[in-house]
Amino acid sequence: MGKVFSYDSPIWRFMGRLIDFLYLTLLWLVTSLPLVTMGASTTTVYYIALKMADNQEEYLTRMYFKNFVRFFRESTVVWLMALAAGAVLAGDFYICVRIKSPAAAMLMSAFAVIALVYLMTVLYLFPVMARIQQSPLGYVRASFCLAVRYFGWTVLCLVIPVCIGMVGVFGFWPLLLLCVGLTAYLQALVFRQIFRQQGWEI
Repeated sequence: MGKVFSYDSPIWRFMGRLIDFLYLTLLWLVTSLPLVTMGASTTTVYYIALKMADNQEEYLTRMYFKNFVRFFRESTVVWLMALAAGAVLAGDFYICVRIKSPAAAMLMSAFAVIALVYLMTVLYLFPVMARIQQSPLGYVRASFCLAVRYFGWTVLCLVIPVCIGMVGVFGFWPLLLLCVGLTAYLQALVFRQIFRQQGWEI
């Protein structure tokens, strides 16, 4: 019975992980408040999540802000590129919705495919930045190639945040307090295997 409540027991380790996810979510929210910094904060979250998946994490606060500064410049550039591309897609989609014609319906189908490719690429963008060094366009190319090559895993990683969000909204709202950290960690378990196959070890 004593082992169950010891600090090395599975129960305490599980509770510790939940607290880490909560704290990581709060750090991400605070450092993402100026929208321009969201790229650096998201890359940092994935860097820590990948470390957690390898059981290599350190003191969380120090680790977070150290890597937030480290990733800030290039992550901000890539984030603004992704944001601009997303804004263009959203604008084009809005125009197609407003235009009532058969051609617009065909364009909407094309934009839906492009939007899916965009989401798949962005899904890998920040974890890739957390693991390898590339140019901004190099990150985009690498992310796109991984998203297509590992399509099944890509779909799984896209479904994870949707499931967490639905459970949080319709079932157990406290889960939303952990959503960023928990999502990044579950996805990192997948990304870790993919990156190892690419030879991208830390």
